[in-house]
Amino acid sequence: MAEKRMQVREHLRLEQFMPPAHPILVACEKCGKCASLREFTFVNEKIPTQRIGNCSCLHCGHQWSMPAEWNFYSTGTLWLTIRCHKNVLWILNRPHLDFMEQFIAADLREERMPEMSSRRLSSALPSWLISGKNRDDVARCLKKLREKLEATKLD
Repeated sequence: MAEKRMQVREHLRLEQFMPPAHPILVACEKCGKCASLREFTFVNEKIPTQRIGNCSCLHCGHQWSMPAEWNFYSTGTLWLTIRCHKNVLWILNRPHLDFMEQFIAADLREERMPEMSSRRLSSALPSWLISGKNRDDVARCLKKLREKLEATKLD
């Protein structure tokens, strides 16, 4: 059987899966269905410490702003989250899910530029997520998130 290989792209960072290039999928605070965070703004443009996410629901049309601080991904209301190995596995959107599925499924992850490893998205992933012993469970959780995403109407 052919080995699944993935060449880790040294330029790929989490910011590339975020607005304005790709909206983040969140849960609507009004109806609980899928909404999108399409842009970030800052409370004080001169000192960008407080980030606000501007959201709109894809179903009920509700629009609101929510704090998007450093822990937004683990404690926010992301649409694609699931409990996995006593942790929360979160996905921002379809391109992020595509990357994670490919990365987790790869038997061999080739590093093209090891000196830049700390700058890559793949190097920022927690050890429980990339551990070989957890691969099947993580892949199963990613599959459930894919099913949820495919069942979501993104009009």
